[in-house]
Amino acid sequence: MNRDALLASLIGFGIGLLITGILLVGPNVIKGFPAIKLPSLAFSLPKKNDIKTTPTATPTPAVLGIASPANEEAVSTSDLVVTGVAPASSTVVVAGPNDEDVVVVKDDGKYAGKITLTEGKNDIVVTSYVNGKGSSQSVTVFYTKENW
Repeated sequence: MNRDALLASLIGFGIGLLITGILLVGPNVIKGFPAIKLPSLAFSLPKKNDIKTTPTATPTPAVLGIASPANEEAVSTSDLVVTGVAPASSTVVVAGPNDEDVVVVKDDGKYAGKITLTEGKNDIVVTSYVNGKGSSQSVTVFYTKENW
């Protein structure tokens, strides 16, 4: 038997011995590790009698508007900040082709949301939610990587 065949036989025997050792000793080693426990989540709804409501004044709804960007505007950056006005304390969703940004309007009625554009035509929809009712406005923006 030549040296190469003897060396290959010894390497194969060693690998086989290693695998056998892992199969025989491995389960006992794993039992020694601490158990991993995932946290449990419990959700409960309040009972009807527990809910206490107080009358609140209904705010006078303002009109939703988009101040920037202008409709059919061409831009050269992929990140775009959409600004405008909406009813105070309303929730505004600025939705673009790739992502959306949810913003709570402050008392001054102004909002700003950041989205990412794709190259070409991008339809942007801004929706304002007040007391469960929504209103929407949309603009179209064209994005090009070319600088002008």
